[in-house]
Amino acid sequence: MNRFVLAVVACLWLPGAMANNLYHASIPLDNGAQTSQQAAKKQGLNAVLTKVSGQREVPDNPAVKQALQDVDSFITQLGYGESAGQTDGTAQRTLEVGFDSQQIRKVLRDAGLPLWGSPRPSVLVWLVDAREGERQIIWEQSDHPVIERLRNKAAARGLPVFIPVGDFDDLMAISSSDLWGGFIQPVEQASQRYQPDGIVIGKLTEQGIRWQFFPDASQMSMSQERGQARDAQAMIDMVADYYADQTGVLLDQHDESASIVIAIAGVSSGKDYVALEQTLAGLNALQNVHLGELKDDTLVFDARLAASEQALINELTANREIRLMAPQERAMRMNNATEPRVSGEGQDSMVPVSEGGSEPVNQMPNENDRMATLSASERTMDKRLWFVWQPSQ
Repeated sequence: MNRFVLAVVACLWLPGAMANNLYHASIPLDNGAQTSQQAAKKQGLNAVLTKVSGQREVPDNPAVKQALQDVDSFITQLGYGESAGQTDGTAQRTLEVGFDSQQIRKVLRDAGLPLWGSPRPSVLVWLVDAREGERQIIWEQSDHPVIERLRNKAAARGLPVFIPVGDFDDLMAISSSDLWGGFIQPVEQASQRYQPDGIVIGKLTEQGIRWQFFPDASQMSMSQERGQARDAQAMIDMVADYYADQTGVLLDQHDESASIVIAIAGVSSGKDYVALEQTLAGLNALQNVHLGELKDDTLVFDARLAASEQALINELTANREIRLMAPQERAMRMNNATEPRVSGEGQDSMVPVSEGGSEPVNQMPNENDRMATLSASERTMDKRLWFVWQPSQ
């Protein structure tokens, strides 16, 4: 099964993987009464605030209370749907509500809550069930009840989560013993075809679920967390909490936010530029951004912050294709930018020589001379926030 098909499978069973669903809620209705519908709207707003903020519960503060009292002004879409939520198997009528993203952001700002935007890290969950004696891998197509519970919790938190499909490639790549033992190499190799950002191994026992969490799937041996929870839903809460803390940003409560210059090196093609521009446009820590300069392999963007500079760094570097440029790299670029220009071939040049007339004098420009030769943009290079674009192959 190719990567495209796998992505479709994941999205079919997990609507929360789609960015626009962050501002959508599906609320079960008891009946068609107006009071029930109004209560469902408020429940939907609470659900969206929880999902977009990355918090398990939205605190009871004045900004949230005011929003709930004026819930109708936040709604951009309203309709009805059905879900298989009844115990007798009959369809459950639902209220489908879409909320205005800009107004939601304003509530978060006024309430002092973080914004955990999109795109969000995707997480591959390997599950092994040992409750029946023999350890069995739970595949996406196995119709195990834990999958539905995990799916619902992930959708409620807005976390893109998917489970291996269990086809021939999966069966040949990994065993239940590999997963139960938490052996990194086989898990890493079996997970590569799904290209997740993070990986979770969950082991179901009579006491609950033991888990291993690898936040960065490309460097599993570098960082992992272990723990135990009462069920798979609590495990998903832990994973969502981690990523929300890492990439959520507190929006600036002041009207006049700071401007910043972002330089990103390593851009070698039009495809890189388009991908990078889309990445920057989706950042929560920026109010706006536009291209200011293109020089060699470096794009320089002028931007206005919507959060702190550190929040921007955290959000950008959470993307595996972008890293913060090391000080040594920045110093090298500064040196290259300030080197004296050498005359080209075919041009007359004057080289000072010693009194004897035979040896050239080795003249090093002083700092004043060096700075005088720089353009305005070169003089501000050290004030930029430097990153490196390193797209996956």
